[in-house]
Amino acid sequence: MVKKNRTVQIFSCLTFALVATIVSSCSIPSRHAKAFDSKQALKSALIDSLEPKTKKIVSERNVSRSLATLIESRDPAISGIDLQWVGRKEIDPMNFDNVVRSNAVIRTNWLQKWYQSEGSGTPLILLKKNRKDRFINEIGEILPVTAVVKATEKSLKILLYDLLDPKNDQAEVPEIARDYTAPINYITRRIKLIPRILAIINANRYMNRIGLRRMNPYDPNKIPVILIHGFKANPQAWINLINQLQADPEIRNRYQFWTFSYPTGLPLLYSAMRLRKELQQMQKKYDPAGLNPNLQEIVLVGHSMGGILSRLMISQNNEELPLWLPSPINNSLLSNNAKNLATDMFFFKPQKYIGRVIFIATPHRGIKIASLKISRMINSIIRIPIEIQNSLLSGLRLNPDIPVEEETALMKLKSIDNVNPSSYLIHSMQLEPISPRVPFHSIIGIGKFGRKKPLNKTTDLVVSYESAHIEGAKSELIVEAWHNLHKYNKTITEVGEILKQHKK
Repeated sequence: MVKKNRTVQIFSCLTFALVATIVSSCSIPSRHAKAFDSKQALKSALIDSLEPKTKKIVSERNVSRSLATLIESRDPAISGIDLQWVGRKEIDPMNFDNVVRSNAVIRTNWLQKWYQSEGSGTPLILLKKNRKDRFINEIGEILPVTAVVKATEKSLKILLYDLLDPKNDQAEVPEIARDYTAPINYITRRIKLIPRILAIINANRYMNRIGLRRMNPYDPNKIPVILIHGFKANPQAWINLINQLQADPEIRNRYQFWTFSYPTGLPLLYSAMRLRKELQQMQKKYDPAGLNPNLQEIVLVGHSMGGILSRLMISQNNEELPLWLPSPINNSLLSNNAKNLATDMFFFKPQKYIGRVIFIATPHRGIKIASLKISRMINSIIRIPIEIQNSLLSGLRLNPDIPVEEETALMKLKSIDNVNPSSYLIHSMQLEPISPRVPFHSIIGIGKFGRKKPLNKTTDLVVSYESAHIEGAKSELIVEAWHNLHKYNKTITEVGEILKQHKK
């Protein structure tokens, strides 16, 4: 009997594992609204959507399918249907590819507050794929809108409101239904993010995913806020913050949120170099003449390791190269690519277009646990990408004949060693002056029970207060939280308050 029960249990576990594997491998339904196959069906659906007896869900489906029909046909006046865009002139709704009804987005996976409001019209998500734009994820960019159907004696009209247009937050605009969370939930569940764990050990597989990304159409009238995640994380770490802050009209109308993604096992100076180049490409694409004041006041928000990358954007490099690093810059046998990589990584200046930085749980003086044996063991299995090995370490190969100096260099390049309090990077950061032109702020976690201890004895279990505290900060907020304090309401509210004061 016991043996039979044990067999049943094993079979149940295997069945559960199989089902979980199949479910996890299935693609997420697109939920795109299906276009009507005739003009008459489109017109009938819109008329039906206005009928008082029509159920709300049926009416919303009719509206979403009608808009999808107009967009797919690229004809804003099919069968006398007038599509009137109530939004920013830089955006053409006809350039989008798909329509998704906000109420069709699954909500059971969402643990944060859902920001929506009742009113007239149907909240929708416009989706556009643009393979040529390096700053857009493979899923595409999204735009929250609300469609309001109006009927006159002679025609039908769809008023399409741009929910990210500041003009649509003014008092004279009719009270329309709004949904700011559905678009965020929709796209973040579909983006192929860099894995949090695998990318630490084997960053080489994910080098092509490093970069700046935006969710919404670029707006020259808004200041970019660049969110930079920390160790063992990816841009999904910022969902709470984006969801909460974008629901605030004062922030939504002044800022646009971007994220920077990178495998967190990489050398931090390399990741900082890639971030620097991405920001420069952003400037080149959207403000080549340097005339847009919004792109000259970019705000960086960095959590933990991401805070170190942010600091390196507003710092001068340490003039002395580390003793353990083979010096490739003056080596005539090396290619220009190898020399350029070393120069770009170890020689840099404050970027002039950064207007403010917010440090969250940032280890300015390193992390003590990085020196522990377990951390050194993890550091030893991290693989440095071939690009860096071949270029920076002049043909280094992993084999028993590696010279001790180069093996040491390889170990010290890895991200965990980088945040060791005795590392070259942490030491050089203390000598690298932060640009006096850039104001910065600190948000520091002291643990759930930190109020009972002196500040210099507190820690968020990863970063101590002493390491996160930095002189010269315009403000410093203490949060009773562990290391994931970037997800806490108190932290997010503080980031919002800082943004509201930035260049007001």
